[in-house]
Amino acid sequence: MTLEHTRLALPGTSNLRDLGGLRTVDGRSVSAGVLYRSEAMVIGDSDTYAVYRPEARDALGSLGLRTVVDLRAERESVRAPSAWADVSGANLVTLPIAEGGEGADTNYMRMLLDGEIARFDADSMFEFYIRMLSRRSDVLGEAFRLLADPSNLPVLVHCAAGKDRTGVFVALVLSVLGVPREVVVEDYALTGILRPNRIDTYAHLFHDAGLDPEVGRGLFESPAEAMHSTLEHLDAEYGGVVGYLTGPCGLLDSDIDAVRENLLVS
Repeated sequence: MTLEHTRLALPGTSNLRDLGGLRTVDGRSVSAGVLYRSEAMVIGDSDTYAVYRPEARDALGSLGLRTVVDLRAERESVRAPSAWADVSGANLVTLPIAEGGEGADTNYMRMLLDGEIARFDADSMFEFYIRMLSRRSDVLGEAFRLLADPSNLPVLVHCAAGKDRTGVFVALVLSVLGVPREVVVEDYALTGILRPNRIDTYAHLFHDAGLDPEVGRGLFESPAEAMHSTLEHLDAEYGGVVGYLTGPCGLLDSDIDAVRENLLVS
């Protein structure tokens, strides 16, 4: 199947998606207009972020956002504040996850440019996600808990590219809702289709550091095998996503029940 129909064509963006309509294994569907995922959007000029365009105001307003969750590290969000909240008037919740992939200021980009790591590939991506799940369970749990309160909805979640931090979080949510694993993985991988050849945007940074940009190509991709391996890891370590959320993330069964109640329709 293809999930490209979930993309919303908002001027200035390439990775805004409404996760509504995805079917679950028990025959229900994710509610439309309740949970959105996207890349960051900023006001003003930017070579790396999506840029807000005034002609998008009405379409953005029609989303009816109440909450915007920014998962970027503080150094990222301070330098480029989220226009999603500024323009929509939604409540901005910053839940910083330092582990980031695509973006000039993310930690993995800095490690590549500083020579701390020699190359980033699909195996590196898997290790990156496992490290994020281990170190940021409190933040991921807090983001998940926001979905348990209907007064926060609709919610838009973003990081820099809407790929890694957002991708991992959304994979957790969709898994808990009962979306088939192959669809969860396809949703994650779709970012790579919607944002191809992103390394070209950052090639000058690699050249300035005396590096071939190809050593970092994997940082800008969303390989299905990385997410598949990540979910298998949660199966092996915690008995599945629910076990991870009720374990390291500290959620209650009632939190998970509430998220399902808020985000699913028969």
